[in-house]
Amino acid sequence: MKFWYKFLFLPVFVLALTGCDKETSDDNLESTEVPENVNTVDGKVTQLQKHKVGNGVPIVIMCDGFLDKDITGGRYRKATTMALNTLFSIHPMTSLKEYFDVYEVTAVSDNDFFSSYSKTAFGVKISKDSNPVVVSSNITKHDDVKAMEYAKKAIGEKRINDALIIVLINDKSSAGLCSHHGNFIKSDIPKGYTEGCSVAYVTLIDTKDFKPDCNIVLLHEAIGHGFAMLADEYVSKSGKMPDAERLDKIDSQNYGFYSNISFSSDVKKSYWANLAADSRYKSNHLACYEGAACYAKGVYRPTSNSIMNSGDSFNVVGSMMIYKRCMRLAYGDSWKFNYEDFVKFDLEGTKTGSSSKRYAPSKRSAAFQCSGFMVDSY
Repeated sequence: MKFWYKFLFLPVFVLALTGCDKETSDDNLESTEVPENVNTVDGKVTQLQKHKVGNGVPIVIMCDGFLDKDITGGRYRKATTMALNTLFSIHPMTSLKEYFDVYEVTAVSDNDFFSSYSKTAFGVKISKDSNPVVVSSNITKHDDVKAMEYAKKAIGEKRINDALIIVLINDKSSAGLCSHHGNFIKSDIPKGYTEGCSVAYVTLIDTKDFKPDCNIVLLHEAIGHGFAMLADEYVSKSGKMPDAERLDKIDSQNYGFYSNISFSSDVKKSYWANLAADSRYKSNHLACYEGAACYAKGVYRPTSNSIMNSGDSFNVVGSMMIYKRCMRLAYGDSWKFNYEDFVKFDLEGTKTGSSSKRYAPSKRSAAFQCSGFMVDSY
């Protein structure tokens, strides 16, 4: 089955999470030198973090709208380091950090702004809201093919399958989008066999000091959509999902996508039935809450809120999918999911040390635009 999906996430006001702006330790950096010759700046690969467990799950970070001087002056590295810290700032990613290889690939743009005539490395175009009070925007154009080619500079042709590619956009507005590419096999854990990668685009919002103002959007797009293949859990459209779209999503669930939504109000028929019946998760109030995947009726989410809605953390269903995909990519097809192993991992992670980070509910208000579609489905 071949997928090409897009997800758009447009918060009006984004609350910066605390605890995400610590500096990356020198031990994580394989190379920090900055080339003096501008001609060598574009396409330079630096490994920001090396895995310590498993085979290494690849993440490649790059930026759009950065000039050569931004790279030689260290501004580019500052942005990618912020993103690195954000990715592993909340559960379950904090507990899974040692499984990931994270790379930076430099990309030089002709312009450091976005307009109809600007030229940037990955061709991002942004349509901004005309209301000056609203700082949201819409990513209308992007070059996934070029992003994948740059990612291959870091991880090669073979590892592009199942890679997570992140493009940080040098813009102050708030926007996010994620695309999935490739052919996937039927499985409860998403597995691509030809270029089964995801490309997530996120605006930086704070383009001066690179405070982690974009972290909610980054985690939502890159980890939620891009890595775990989760559906949105918010509502932006009244009524029910059209039948054709509903059938597409049900079919996609056979390939490991959208395990955090159900089209039945009966929790016993949902993907989270075991978790809902587990007394150890009683406090999570798992059920079937109507309204998800952008539609108000006929589709259900597992919790009242999460980072896939307007919250600041992954619910246990999202955490389970992140865990399952990380383990499968780290250990290969021989790894088999064990429910009790996950519960032990999850409960330990939510109550000990930095891996238990949970943020207070955001006071932000948000407007979302949702777009999801598939082509060449067979």
